[in-house]
Amino acid sequence: MNRPAVEIEHLTVVRGQTTILSDVSCIIPYGECTVLLGPNGCGKTTLTRVITGQSFITAGRALVLGEEIGETDVRALRRRIGVVNPTAGDSHAANSGAVVDAELTSVEVVLTGIFGTIGLYERPTAEQVALADHHLQQVGLGHRRDLRFALLSTGEQRRCMIARALTTSPELLILDEPTAGMDIAGREQVLATVERLLARPNPPAVLMITHHVEEMSPRTGTVMLMRGGRIIAKGKPQEIITPESLTATFGCKVFVKKLHGRYWLEVLPEAWLELLPKDGKKNA
Repeated sequence: MNRPAVEIEHLTVVRGQTTILSDVSCIIPYGECTVLLGPNGCGKTTLTRVITGQSFITAGRALVLGEEIGETDVRALRRRIGVVNPTAGDSHAANSGAVVDAELTSVEVVLTGIFGTIGLYERPTAEQVALADHHLQQVGLGHRRDLRFALLSTGEQRRCMIARALTTSPELLILDEPTAGMDIAGREQVLATVERLLARPNPPAVLMITHHVEEMSPRTGTVMLMRGGRIIAKGKPQEIITPESLTATFGCKVFVKKLHGRYWLEVLPEAWLELLPKDGKKNA
């Protein structure tokens, strides 16, 4: 495709007296993974809410899948976007369709993605059930199809939500902190699921929002660093993932290394002294 999946131009979002996003410009291409890295509270989730038409724009513009936010039917646009949030019970997730009835079975949860509902209110066809089973198999949960969603582990729930998001063949898949709150095995299973998705022919545009460098796929094409509501750096991973840029992003002196295609951060104990207040005063 000639146009990128998302084009953000000089975007500003202000709420009351607070500027959440300031003059943000970025591009998310089709067919690859773009990673948005930044500390908590830097504006990452607000940016995704703009992309899905859930947050009003104060200035600038956002073109998503060829449609301009503010001048298009966002309900129709959201059907072309898959969203996976950190929790299936997030109060903000209702508009994106990421809240589900936890009493449903895994296959029923995936089926709600077809209908864009919280619960399963229609009788699915055999073809729809087969599609849901296919996506459960793709994320390694075929053996859990009849287990209640509430009884799945956190990692399994997140993978189930990825399967749900894929039911409509989204052109854009947003993974907002998809491994939050997981143990190592659960995290790696989710990351393996994302890797399998990216390895398929004609994958969707994938936007992964995280504050953990080690969660980046080796297939990541673009990295954007955000701090204080601004994009402070963007480019290829090998250009952006450096000790200097990550130290500036997270406000903590870090070292970075690359092993087996993945990046890893290291913080030496000496850096801890710089993060704590001295004599009851915050460090500058």
